[in-house]
Amino acid sequence: MFRRRRSADDFAEEIKSHFELEADELQSEGLSEEEARRRARVEFGNAQTAQERFYLRSRIVWFDNLLHDIKFASRQLIRNPSFASVAIVTLALGIAANSTIFSWINSTLLDPIPGIAHTSDMITIMRGERSEHPTPPFSYLDFADLRDSTRSFTGLLAYHDDYMAITGSEKPERIYVALVSSNYFEVLGVRPILGRSLESTAPNERLGTAEAVLGYGLWQNHFGADPSIIGKIVHINLHPYTIVGVAPEGFQGCKSGLREDLWIPLGMDSQVWGSDRRIKNRDTPWLNVLGKLKPGVDHRQAENELNILMQRLAERFPDAHQGPNMISSDPLWRSPFGANVYLYGTLPILFALALVLLLLARANLANLLLVRSVARRREFAIRLSIGATRWRLVLQLMVENALIALAGAGLALLLTKWTAHGLSAFLPPTTLPLTLNGRVDRTVLVAAIMISLLTAAVSGVLPALRASRLALAPVSALKDEALNTSGGIHKSRLAGGLVVGQIALSLLLLVCAGLFVRS
Repeated sequence: MFRRRRSADDFAEEIKSHFELEADELQSEGLSEEEARRRARVEFGNAQTAQERFYLRSRIVWFDNLLHDIKFASRQLIRNPSFASVAIVTLALGIAANSTIFSWINSTLLDPIPGIAHTSDMITIMRGERSEHPTPPFSYLDFADLRDSTRSFTGLLAYHDDYMAITGSEKPERIYVALVSSNYFEVLGVRPILGRSLESTAPNERLGTAEAVLGYGLWQNHFGADPSIIGKIVHINLHPYTIVGVAPEGFQGCKSGLREDLWIPLGMDSQVWGSDRRIKNRDTPWLNVLGKLKPGVDHRQAENELNILMQRLAERFPDAHQGPNMISSDPLWRSPFGANVYLYGTLPILFALALVLLLLARANLANLLLVRSVARRREFAIRLSIGATRWRLVLQLMVENALIALAGAGLALLLTKWTAHGLSAFLPPTTLPLTLNGRVDRTVLVAAIMISLLTAAVSGVLPALRASRLALAPVSALKDEALNTSGGIHKSRLAGGLVVGQIALSLLLLVCAGLFVRS
């Protein structure tokens, strides 16, 4: 690619050498120098044409044309800063709204449990009627029986989280702690970066072991990222626990949008709260349950099996199962436990509103491009008259639109890095440790670029085709000195349709936003 210029220079030097040899030979035959050079030029032919043929045989002519179009489009935008600024800002606002909400969707619905590679085979298991404010549905004894009897799951895990006090370092701190089953980290597929996970003691799980796994943030902030933390003692609600592991960065537990700072075994519930009622009684529901499906098992099949098992437990222990015992399951992205119970219905509505805003930005950009194409009609006519083809002109205009789109995407991403942190504003006030900040990662970056390029293509193709229609009669356009830009726009049904579309979309967006805020 980058050797083409040197090859062309070599070819020009070869032509020159051939020309001089031919002239020298004619001089040796008795012709004058001037006549010899004239005869050499006649016999050789047009050197410029030969060099053009050589250039056109190059494999990267398209690349040179693209570079030329990019340079030309950049000069055009620099020469018209007001148009460029308005177009870029208009597009950036529409893209930023979409990339912001997509970053929220990406960090919640598409990645409900950060730090876990595969969440599609994980489901939340609910007992009783589904609610947006459910209480933990299972007792420990029911969970243990279901875990030991089911054949549809690779594993079932249980957990209960609450605020506790941690001491053992410079100052006490109130943190969010999860009491978890011994297979918690195994089912989730999470491996500590230091030490090990909780000891697997399923047969004696109710006895518990005084050990703890630290969250990455707690290890960093409370313990100064001490690499020798394993084996040290930390006090939780004034009881000593041995630190056996540190969870990887990004993992924050299995409740969407909530950050758990530390994990201890379920069996320590009696020590933490001073009572063994919850761990021993079947009529005390206090645990949330998640399951990892076996390969090839549908969640409906697993749900049916759990309903059969739960019915058997209700028949064996009727006094402990007075309420509804129907089992239902949900994928993690719409789990009733955690922030996603509010978000899985709200975020798609917000994304739809953002798409309406993007359509409005597209219509606005298309109108701007249409006005500009009419203003540049004389320029297009001159270019077409000297040999440019219609599609070459369309391509050049689309490159200009792509530059506007990429500039708009860059500005939109800068805005998104700021607006992505506003997701928690859409949730009710709470004292829980919410971690609902969107993030601008590779997925959001690619989405923003794709949205911007698609917007450029959709918004720019009609104005470009309309401008290129001059190819049908470029001379008449050059002769039309009385061409009136504003008059041309008013006569354009396309421009009128775009204005009507903008008004309709603005009204729709305003009504939807009002209803959304009111509800």
